[in-house]
Parts: sequence; structure tokens; C-alpha cells
Amino acid sequence: MMDRVENQIQQVWATEQEILDVIHKVCTENGLRYSLAYGTLIGAVRHKGFIPWDDDIDIMMPREDYEKLLAIWDQAAPKGYILQNVRTDPDFTQSFTKIRKDHTTFLQFEFEREKQYHKGIFVDIFPGDRVAPGKLERKLQYIACAVNLLYNRGHASGSEGIVGAVEKFLLKAPKEKYSKRREAAEKWIRRWNGNTSALYVFPSTIECCRRYYPADLFENMRTIEFCGKTYQCVSDPDAILRIDYGDYMQLPPEEERVWKHHPIVIDFEQNYEELSQDNRG
Repeated sequence: MMDRVENQIQQVWATEQEILDVIHKVCTENGLRYSLAYGTLIGAVRHKGFIPWDDDIDIMMPREDYEKLLAIWDQAAPKGYILQNVRTDPDFTQSFTKIRKDHTTFLQFEFEREKQYHKGIFVDIFPGDRVAPGKLERKLQYIACAVNLLYNRGHASGSEGIVGAVEKFLLKAPKEKYSKRREAAEKWIRRWNGNTSALYVFPSTIECCRRYYPADLFENMRTIEFCGKTYQCVSDPDAILRIDYGDYMQLPPEEERVWKHHPIVIDFEQNYEELSQDNRG
């Protein structure tokens, strides 16, 4: 059993790095900034590759580069690598973008079985926006981040007290209004991107909505080794990892070193729909 799981992880890693290579090529050829991020950046710094018990690749991009990537992807990327977000797939429930490899399956959650979007192996791309300069504007930007996440998710976070009550109230709106409210919130989040704010925020989760990064980290990108190849990263990876994790060089307890995104269904040759048809047949 363990040998099979280890083999699956190795295949997932190889497929994800293949997707990352495509993203890297498109970004490099078009002068777009990106950085390895979160656990992927820890892996690059600490292990020169994947964290041995990690199983996904994350990258982050300043908003202006992110939007350019979305605009050119279909023309610049080879066929078989599918860009997916709430703009391409109304069923999608995240505030960022995934690049999925066609003819693969990586089904993480039961609720995804009925979702009408591609379910292949993926790399996550997180957009970052300039932080509002004043205290009041910053609070409003944080609220907009929370509202954007809520309407992307489509259900309450499980928070109690006033936060939970507000979420339930906002979700009483007709579902056909969710997308417009999400777009309005995202517009507010992005409204300071034209200025010279000294900070970036990458609002992919409610915790990340209050985590601010110095903008100069994204001005002069450097390269870093990851699984024998070089990719882009922020100018000071230590600084950004300490913001995210504190002492990131300290290994977690052994019992926490597990495959955290273990899929319900995985396949390296067929889409989920193709597998479903085979099972019905």
C-alpha cells in the first residue's frame, strides 16, 4: 500500500513540475513575474525540491502580471494545459487560478464530483494586489477580501458570532447575484493597484487577507533551484517565508508529515469524465 502511495506521489510531482515548466516558459517569454510560494518555496529553500510529504505546487504573481498571463494563456501555452478560475468556470469556488493538465484526474473532495469543471492535476497561481494606504481603506479592503471569498465559496465558513451571522445574511441573496457581488468585492480589492503602495496582499484565504508583503520583494526577482531546475522567486525568499511561517527551517512533528491533499480519485491518463464513462460502461 505504501509503495503504491509513494509511486502516486512521485507521479503527481512529475506532472505538477511539467505544468510548472509550461508556466515558467510562458512567463519568461512574455516578461511576466512570478515566484514559487508557500510550501513550494519552503521546499526549494529547505529541500531543493518538494517537501517530502507535500504534494502541490503554488506560485504567486503581482496582479498586473497575473492578468496578462490569463489574457495570453490560450495563445501562448501548448494545448493540454487548461486555465481554470471563476471567470472560465462558474462552478469554480476559489479566488485564484489553477492550471490543470488535460487527461489527468485529481479529485480531492466528494462535492467536486458534480461540479462542471476540469478535475485534472494542477498548479495553483495566486494573484497579489497592492495594499490600501490608510487604516480605514485597509479595513474596507479586508472586508472586500472576506466578501469575495464568501461568494466564491458559496457557503458560510463555520465562524460563530457576528462573523457567522453576517455570512449567513449575505448568503441569503439569490445565487444569481453572487457573481456580481464577488466582482464588486474584487474591484474594491484591486483599486489600489495603480499606486505605489509599499505592500502586497495575496487574499486566497481569510488568514492571508491580513498578511502583507513588502512590494520590493517582487521588483527584482531571482532564481532558485527546485527539483534540478531553476525557477523564479522573490528577491528575498527568507523574508517572505518568515512572514508566512516564522521559523520555517524547523521541521514539523513526524506525525504531521503526511500527504495532506490525498485524492479520492487519481489518474494520470484520463479525465474524471472519461473515468466515469468507463465505470458506467
